[in-house]
Amino acid sequence: MFGAIARRATRRLRTAPADSAGADHDRATKRSCMVDQAELRWRIRRDLTSLLVENAIAGNGISREAERHLVPWLKLACETLDSPMSIDGLEDVAAQWRERRRPYMLAAADRADVIIVDPIPRQRATLWWKLVHGDEPPPPL
Repeated sequence: MFGAIARRATRRLRTAPADSAGADHDRATKRSCMVDQAELRWRIRRDLTSLLVENAIAGNGISREAERHLVPWLKLACETLDSPMSIDGLEDVAAQWRERRRPYMLAAADRADVIIVDPIPRQRATLWWKLVHGDEPPPPL
């Protein structure tokens, strides 16, 4: 409209090959996000922050239970993801994250539905990006 250029999506999506089976095929047909270690760490930290804020503002039974059971694991996962890991290790962390957050994080259930990939080359975060987006990884090149 009026000469505007459509922005392209910054998230990469992929569908599974036709011969994949089981949960991976089900997840991929729903167009799961492909994430690397940096984005996985950011997503887990986002869950941790939202749980802590939700419990501080309007703590209900579910958020208090999540703070007792899920928050310690999320903190440990964030510390673990600060050091480089293999794809298999990242897939294990992502699978545990999906299972552990399922009973508590109902609002953004698809946030944990990710496919782990090799590190994605990213633009360097500018000061503007850091001010607007915080520690979210910048978009891929």
